[in-house]
Amino acid sequence: MDKASLRREFLQKRLDLTQNEVEIKSLLIAEKTSDFLKNKSFQTIHTFLPQLNKNEIDTRKIISRLKLSFPHIVVVLPYIIPSTREMNHFIFTEETSLVENKWGIPEPDPALSKLIRPEEIDIVLIPLLAFDQSGYRAGYGGGYYDRFLAQCKTETLKVGLSFFEPVKSIEDIDKYDIRMDACILPSGVYEW
Repeated sequence: MDKASLRREFLQKRLDLTQNEVEIKSLLIAEKTSDFLKNKSFQTIHTFLPQLNKNEIDTRKIISRLKLSFPHIVVVLPYIIPSTREMNHFIFTEETSLVENKWGIPEPDPALSKLIRPEEIDIVLIPLLAFDQSGYRAGYGGGYYDRFLAQCKTETLKVGLSFFEPVKSIEDIDKYDIRMDACILPSGVYEW
């Protein structure tokens, strides 16, 4: 299938989940993420916050779990620069002021948060709608994460998060698509 078809199909599959299913699957993904990272060496981890009206994975559960398991880590959140397809990245603490952007996604207030460069990030947790057995993903189609991942250091660990198993292949992968190193599901972890 192509990305546009996968976006439609998997967005609907996600919207069809009950709130209880989203909660349980998010908790399982948080547990699997913590287990997956326990033997990894890292200081800085980037994650997204969920767009709650789209039944996204509740990454706040991952953040809470990681803060307990890895108290030394620095958590970083994206901020979409208005009228662009670029993101800045800010350190997230309990004191960070969050504001919702036009898509209803909570983001750090850039005027009150500490900026961090992409090359300072060790692990990126990546949102997606679908992924394939080769480690490529279909996101919402804006290209924000592919542009961001291209700015990260080559050894940055790129980890997708998904409620659903992979499809066999995404037909329209291009030179701008960056393959993930792993994808974490409620049932386990795929690695490439």
